[in-house]
Amino acid sequence: MYKRNGLMASVLVTSATPQGSSSSDSLEGQSCDYASKSYDAVVFDVLKVTPEEFASQITLMDIPVFKAIQPEELASCGWSKKEKHSLAPNVVAFTRRFNQVSFWVVREILTAQTLKIRAEILSHFVKIAKKLLELNNLHSLMSVVSALQSAPIFRLTKTWALLNRKDKTTFEKLDYLMSKEDNYKRTREYIRSLKMVPSIPYLVVTYMSSVICDYNDTGTIGNG
Repeated sequence: MYKRNGLMASVLVTSATPQGSSSSDSLEGQSCDYASKSYDAVVFDVLKVTPEEFASQITLMDIPVFKAIQPEELASCGWSKKEKHSLAPNVVAFTRRFNQVSFWVVREILTAQTLKIRAEILSHFVKIAKKLLELNNLHSLMSVVSALQSAPIFRLTKTWALLNRKDKTTFEKLDYLMSKEDNYKRTREYIRSLKMVPSIPYLVVTYMSSVICDYNDTGTIGNG
């Protein structure tokens, strides 16, 4: 499958190399044709994939990375040390997933060709964030919200002005839920309300805030 910034696109790339052919004229002519042709890069249109599908695929990709994290990686605060790649490799990988999704969101919005399309993509990501919440994937929900809060996106006042009232209200609610205020108080309360419901947590809230460790208080987690 073709991947862009760690996310799957519905493009299948195949390569066929003839082996063991005894025919002297089997692909000789075709090879010349291939060599003389040029191929355009495949452009992935984010708007052609539904928010439900995006949220589902992002979550499916998050699950194995999250499940690989070992308790000692968190308890030892290995993820915050210089040797983090050896002490907490799975936390580093999970952190990388967070940043990949966040950077992807920013890139898709900023590379839009027109103001109208940029607003449509912004609206699309608000809907994706809502679906991530419905799937209880707080990890990638925070990644998308952080991207939309980042300076390159938040300063796009003309783009935000085109967002409809429903999407604006949705984003405000998600922003409120994932706010850092009072050490993520509202996020922690929401997590407690889930009880035994399966979820993918935002590690800063569920684990890292329970131990005394230094971490980057930025739009991204760490340097993974």
